[in-house]
Amino acid sequence: MHGIKNAHKNEVLFLGKKYQVESRLNQKNIIELSDKFYIASTRQSSIKNYLTSWYKQQARKIILHRLNLYAQRANQKYNTMSITDAQTRWGSCSSQKNLHFNWRLIMAPYPVIDYVIAHELAHLSEMNHSRSFWLLVGKIFPIYRQYRTWLKRNGDSLNL
Repeated sequence: MHGIKNAHKNEVLFLGKKYQVESRLNQKNIIELSDKFYIASTRQSSIKNYLTSWYKQQARKIILHRLNLYAQRANQKYNTMSITDAQTRWGSCSSQKNLHFNWRLIMAPYPVIDYVIAHELAHLSEMNHSRSFWLLVGKIFPIYRQYRTWLKRNGDSLNL
C-alpha cells in the first residue's frame, strides 16, 4: 500500500505499537484492528480519512476514561474534555477548567498519554510551569519525566 505519509509508509502507530495497514474490501467494518489495520478501501485519501476518524473516536474513549481515573485519584475537577486537531500542542487547559487533548496522542504508549493527562490536570491548580506545577505533575504521575522526554523525542512520529 502506498501513499500514507509517515515515516514507514504502510505502518501506523496505535498505543505505542506499530501496525501494518492493509486494504481488505470484504469486511464488516470500515476499519478492523487485529494483527494489522485492515481498511475497507483502496483509495489513499479515504484510508487517511477513515484512520483519522477512527483515531479520534478511540482517543475520545481512551483519554476520557484515563482522565477520569487520574482526576479522581488527584481529587481534581474539570469542566469539559475535548479532542482537538491542534498542530502544536498535545494538550491544553483553559481558565474555565476545560481540558483539550490532541487526538494524535492515541498513537503514543499509555504512559505518554498519562503524562499529558497529569500535565493538564496539574494546570487546573497551577496555570503555569512553576516548581509547584511540576511537583503536582509528579504527585499525579510520579514517573512523568521519562515520558515527557519520550514525547519530546518521538512526538514528530505521531501522525498519519
